[in-house]
Amino acid sequence: MCGLLTGCIERYYPSEDDLKTGTLVINAHLTDQPGYQVIEISRSVTLLFPSADPVSGGFAQVIREDGEFREFLEERPGFYGCDLDEPFLQTGMSYMVHVITPNGNEYESGFDKLRPVPEIDSIYYEVESASYQTESDSTDGIRFYIDFTYNDEDYDYIRWDVTETYEFHNPDMEAFIWDVDRKVKPLPDTSNYRVCYITNQLSEIHSMALTYLDFEIYIRKPFAFVSNIQQEQKLKHKYSVLIKQYSMGEEAFHYWNELKKTSQEQGFLFDRQPALLKSNIHNVNDEEETVLGFFSMAGVTGARAFAEKPEGVDLSLYEWYCYPVEKGPRGRVTTADLPMYFARAWRDGESVYAEVNKHCVDCRDYKNSTHIPPDFW
Repeated sequence: MCGLLTGCIERYYPSEDDLKTGTLVINAHLTDQPGYQVIEISRSVTLLFPSADPVSGGFAQVIREDGEFREFLEERPGFYGCDLDEPFLQTGMSYMVHVITPNGNEYESGFDKLRPVPEIDSIYYEVESASYQTESDSTDGIRFYIDFTYNDEDYDYIRWDVTETYEFHNPDMEAFIWDVDRKVKPLPDTSNYRVCYITNQLSEIHSMALTYLDFEIYIRKPFAFVSNIQQEQKLKHKYSVLIKQYSMGEEAFHYWNELKKTSQEQGFLFDRQPALLKSNIHNVNDEEETVLGFFSMAGVTGARAFAEKPEGVDLSLYEWYCYPVEKGPRGRVTTADLPMYFARAWRDGESVYAEVNKHCVDCRDYKNSTHIPPDFW
């Protein structure tokens, strides 16, 4: 077992010799919620751009401070899962991750305490206007807020993540497919979906230190602004957010805070340069080896809210969205170009028939989109 960890998470500026492939990446952010949880193990292509190369055939387990452990089995390359039970997830106890790679190298984290998490008292939104470069570039939209109570000395640091879901409607048009058999025919009902539900986890990182605050109700913690962009239709029909609130220790707080600076503070002259974050996971037999990723345990609670046709926001449709426009003659169409999609729309009593993108006639083609309504809808 490894000893206690000291110090804060620091940015790591790699030397030229460190910019190599094959750096091990272990990500294990586990919670107090019983159920299936995952540890990801991979190797980076490069340190500065660490796209994942899954590590298969390894061994992973999480060990509690009293010696109780759970083994994580490989469900697919690089993803090791375990159905964690309530007796194992004990608030106030500390845990560590232990990994053995296929080449026999052994890795461990320090112990991280599973802390209680304050409840979210309320979640609500307000209609706002956001300006970008100029006032004329402003747009209306909504912003969600939460209130929560912290009255326990164990509530040191908190992190939030936000997942959005919204209803999307395609225009009411006749849809056709020019299929690989080189025949143009009506798009089958099994592929012609006009109403979909799109879900995205928002990339913005939110974290807060509570250690310097007196115990009380914290009100109006703001989250990302939801712009009313007509083409996106986020606010046109129905919009929902799920906000999850995580408790964490000081080391995890510094990790997420530095990750926020690396990922979100870019594009200006005096911004900090991108850098890597040192992991709290190390090679048991080689302290000099660079390891990426992080292990943490967190208590978690969540709240969901909806916005349906918010007052004061222009919810008119963008009438030219996906409208078929004739583009004139095109070159020879090969089998590799098929299938192609066409639509017929009506305007001022006249019909227009032309090629359109697939997502215009089948909204499931949008990223993270499905025609099946979520259970909470």
